[in-house]
Amino acid sequence: MKEKEAVMIHTTFTIDGDKLDVGEHDANTFKGFGLLSCNNSSRLLMDYKWEHPDSYRKILTGLFGGKHPLVDMVKVELGNDANTSSGTEPAPKIAPHEEANVRRGMGYQLAADAKEINPTIKTCLLRWGEPGYLRPTWMEVKSSAPDQKVPESAYESMYQLYKQTIVAAYQAYGFMFDYVDPDRNETKHPMYRWIKWFAKRLQKDEANFPAGFPINQFHRIKVMAADQNYETEFGDGMLSDAELRKLVPAVGYHYNTNDGTGHPYRRLADEYQHEVWYSEGISPMTMGKYRVRATNEDGIGGRQSSLDVANRIIKGYVMSRRTHYIFQPAISAYYPGVNYSHKELVKACYPWSGYFEPDEVGLQVIRHFTDFTVAGWHENGAWRFLPSACNSGVGGTENLDTDTEQDSYITLVSPDKRDYSVIFVNDSAVRYCYQIQLKHLGSTSQKLLNIWQTMGPKSKDDAYDSQLKQRREQLKPSDGQVMIEVLPHSIVTATTLINTGDQQYRPFADNIPDNMMLYESPKKRVLFSDDFNYPTVFLQQRGGTPRYLTDQGGAFEVERVTQGQSALVQQITERKRALDWEYSYAPSLTFGDDRWHNYEVCVKMKFDVKTQQNSANGNYFGIGLYQVTDVKGRLNSAAYSFKLSTDGHYEFFKHDKLINQGYIDGMDLNAPMK
Repeated sequence: MKEKEAVMIHTTFTIDGDKLDVGEHDANTFKGFGLLSCNNSSRLLMDYKWEHPDSYRKILTGLFGGKHPLVDMVKVELGNDANTSSGTEPAPKIAPHEEANVRRGMGYQLAADAKEINPTIKTCLLRWGEPGYLRPTWMEVKSSAPDQKVPESAYESMYQLYKQTIVAAYQAYGFMFDYVDPDRNETKHPMYRWIKWFAKRLQKDEANFPAGFPINQFHRIKVMAADQNYETEFGDGMLSDAELRKLVPAVGYHYNTNDGTGHPYRRLADEYQHEVWYSEGISPMTMGKYRVRATNEDGIGGRQSSLDVANRIIKGYVMSRRTHYIFQPAISAYYPGVNYSHKELVKACYPWSGYFEPDEVGLQVIRHFTDFTVAGWHENGAWRFLPSACNSGVGGTENLDTDTEQDSYITLVSPDKRDYSVIFVNDSAVRYCYQIQLKHLGSTSQKLLNIWQTMGPKSKDDAYDSQLKQRREQLKPSDGQVMIEVLPHSIVTATTLINTGDQQYRPFADNIPDNMMLYESPKKRVLFSDDFNYPTVFLQQRGGTPRYLTDQGGAFEVERVTQGQSALVQQITERKRALDWEYSYAPSLTFGDDRWHNYEVCVKMKFDVKTQQNSANGNYFGIGLYQVTDVKGRLNSAAYSFKLSTDGHYEFFKHDKLINQGYIDGMDLNAPMK
């Protein structure tokens, strides 16, 4: 035993039933976890759905199904055809008079399919940028004073983008969004005037809805704002503006677990009964089964681990009353090497085989919260946080990896006070002992406590998952008190519920195919080929989305170009170029298997010589090989890349260095495609 493990820290707290808020609002309901479908992260699920529906169903059932669903919210990015960090989310509209097409992206389909499994899940819509047609009137949204500089005359066109997308989602998939954030993702300067205008317009709009559309349900969509990143000033804005508080019942921000000066978000929850969300947070990084063998002996803990995320959930509530944590992403259905990868509960980047890889460590750690409570909103009997029996002293505001030898626990109680669960996290090398006093709980205080524990394997010979979510013991309170030990680098749930059947709930098992590599025709030595001549229904249901391709910038869609011939066509011209969330390189796409080696690529293509480009050399075709460090879709991040311009000039790069260049004489841009 290590010297630190011999140390035991003692903490005492009280669970007092008289302090439980059971009002019909959602300031203190445990809303569980959400899935954020954004910036390309769900794209390959479309291919799982078409090529391997059994795998697709397993993934969704594992997250949204079961007696205690792990995820009860799908938050969707309203795309703009520009890279919003790890890839491109398609815009429902790329022209003002175009009908909204929600089949272009996977987010809306994913939300609908999740609701088929669990109809009670909630949905939310948020934009990360603006499509090109809104660029001229919304340019100042990226300024330091967008609330003053974006004119009110620009509001209606933006509102129509949201409205038509929501209507299109209902018509295509039969669900209505529950929440919508009208502001820009991770804004540094919330647009208060616009948010108020939008909320009022949303509540009173009666015109131009399709026949049979449930307008009253549309009016009940809640405004959620402002999805800032670390910043907390929107909380101050809410406190100082009664009208804003009335119009915006749910608030949230990202990553920062702490509150602002004066605790505006705690006050919004405690005094005004507002929902506060951790509206974007990481999933565990690096599969837990690899972490448990690390030489630092953190087991399932450490920076950006499952225990780190669990600590964020706890500290987010204690410090700023965040009752809902949304994973960005929960499913990583994009290719490896993109910006900010890899972080996930389920990795799904092999659509040709149907194989996906669950992070069982991360999943079981999160199930320590969901399996021993009822998550959701007040209308479905969700359990409540008991603030006086919650605490976190762990250091850090995002990565909670400093001063970890501190208390970290939350208490959740059923509205009728008949059951309760306490979740403890200890990501340190010392042992903890918690003495709990039980008051005003009636006969509940006499119930046996089932102690569930997750930690790394006890020896090097044990399987990595041998200690995941095991029922360690049962304890009987005595004289209204009970003592619970929490071992180093572990998570423990003490609960009055008897959920022994949930112990072995592993819905993701047994999905390994015989051949995982993308190898289309071994006899012909063809790894992959596509002529894009898909069946009509395939194109319609997928909004023109090609097979196995993920956009890193722009929008590459399949079109019928001649009788019996289809082609992949880039949709975004200079005039349609989006007002980016951050910045994007030129339109590009990624596909293939990162295990390929010693391969060549042959592409038949034709230049568009009619569309105006943004520079003299802006019209080119490029291709990159061994693209495994793809940041923002930059062509030359590939190990080998080739670029051909319309003037016949070509360049060949190796590791971002120009190796060869020249001209193709007599290149005829108007020659028909053969």
